Amino acid sequence: MTKFDFDWQSIDNEKLIGTCWLPENQVKALICVVHGFGEHIGRYDQFAGFWNTNQIGVMGFDLRGHGRSGGKRGDTPSMKAFWEDIRQFLALASSKFPDVPLFLYGHSMGGNLVANYVLEKKPDYLKGVIMTSPWLRLAFSPPALKVFLGQIVEKIYPQYTEKSTMDTAGLSRDLEVVKAYKTDPLAHKNITVRLFGTITLGGKRAIDEASNFSLPLLLMHGKADPVTSMWASQEFGKKVQQELITEKYWEGCLHELHNELNRDEILALILEWLNQKL
Repeated sequence: MTKFDFDWQSIDNEKLIGTCWLPENQVKALICVVHGFGEHIGRYDQFAGFWNTNQIGVMGFDLRGHGRSGGKRGDTPSMKAFWEDIRQFLALASSKFPDVPLFLYGHSMGGNLVANYVLEKKPDYLKGVIMTSPWLRLAFSPPALKVFLGQIVEKIYPQYTEKSTMDTAGLSRDLEVVKAYKTDPLAHKNITVRLFGTITLGGKRAIDEASNFSLPLLLMHGKADPVTSMWASQEFGKKVQQELITEKYWEGCLHELHNELNRDEILALILEWLNQKL
């Protein structure tokens, strides 16, 4: 396996840093990862190892406000800023691997961003999209008063920061994964009212416009996910053109399917779907 870092400047001059993992031999496809809230691409090392053993490369970057990338922790100027970062990321992947089929992979908040990016930009050069546990709605309802006050504060001071109430125990049944996340210096729980509002509106928009989704899609969610709503994923999936979508809802699984105890079974299903698209 060959592993290297890369970086570029966003249009608003934030430094965005990513990592690429390549198999030793032929690269038959490239998975472009958009990670979830509070984490970073470095957590996908084991994930990348699986794909590399199957001659598939993995490329991802730390979203603005996350990991080693620039920007206020847990903030974004807008959904459009995320879209532009993803556009530049995919352009970089295409330029580095011009003849390799590209798949876009979005987990959790990344699933929200990927869904909205495809709906907005319609990137027909992609072979397909994989969304796991997308944050279209939360699995729990934040206090109504807190949400109302957040909407007011967003208009006055959009960068006001709160701490996420996510329970890290809900990430995976693998206790080593939870322990590693808790001690990860690059993981954080900071979220601005602007980012929360952006993702909340983005989730609603994705569900409302899901019938316009234009690429082959593998959509998966854990049935026991306490972080993001499986029901919202199912609502989204019902509206996507049925010839484009494959859905799988995993019994007993929590939020991070790629880090679950049965990750080998889960990744094997993704591989089977991906090979079909190739």
